[in-house]
Amino acid sequence: MRNPSSAKLRSATWITLLAIIGSTLTIWGKEFWEEKPFTQWSEQEAMKLLSESPWARTQTVMAEVLGAGQQQSNSSRVKDLPRVQSAGTNSGAALSQSGVSFGAGDSVPLFVRWHSSVRIRQALGRLGQLQQNVPEAEVKKFVEAPVEDYQIAVTGPMLDAFNQLSLASFQEKTFLTSKKNKAKKIALKSYVAPKDRQDGVALFSFSRLIDGKPALTPEDDEIEFVAQANKINLKASFKLAKMMSDGKPDL
Repeated sequence: MRNPSSAKLRSATWITLLAIIGSTLTIWGKEFWEEKPFTQWSEQEAMKLLSESPWARTQTVMAEVLGAGQQQSNSSRVKDLPRVQSAGTNSGAALSQSGVSFGAGDSVPLFVRWHSSVRIRQALGRLGQLQQNVPEAEVKKFVEAPVEDYQIAVTGPMLDAFNQLSLASFQEKTFLTSKKNKAKKIALKSYVAPKDRQDGVALFSFSRLIDGKPALTPEDDEIEFVAQANKINLKASFKLAKMMSDGKPDL
């Protein structure tokens, strides 16, 4: 029989770690990503941008939904911090997995990121520099590479359920929508499971253009990412006005 206290302790450990990251980086005035170039960010700052920032949201999902209690493949668990491993590639974990396991009744954090944004790629590139000594030229190439579509990445310590799903599984009920204009829905264009990516994230792609025009504009104000398939039901909102880089929308 599982010990309820140990389950609560595991969940509390994750929540406490996120709180520490957030509280130690709270400053008056501008955010760190506005104050200094990404090559000067600390590891904690890069982690904050990847876990709770205008470009990243943390969701909690019951471990049972994510496949707890089932035998998991190595590709279904993210074991390391996010890092660029070589030019143009990056590992998708958001927090260290070492020493942590989840039972079916536990809450598991998932990190929903606007993966196509420059800021997210800067954070991943910075961690590559700090953790793997990735050459500056490789990081620069990774950060500046053009991204054709809007991309949303989902990552976390348990992703086995995402490996069992396909584009057909998600397509009907996965989209980007404007909270200001509910009639606007951008359909899912492609889906790649974690097992099929070197970085181990679940990646959802959506067209940037509709009839030759930008699919999203500042007038949309707030965008919600919705992903539903089988037992998975994710919703994450992003404020466009806060997702700026060098005075331009960073999506």
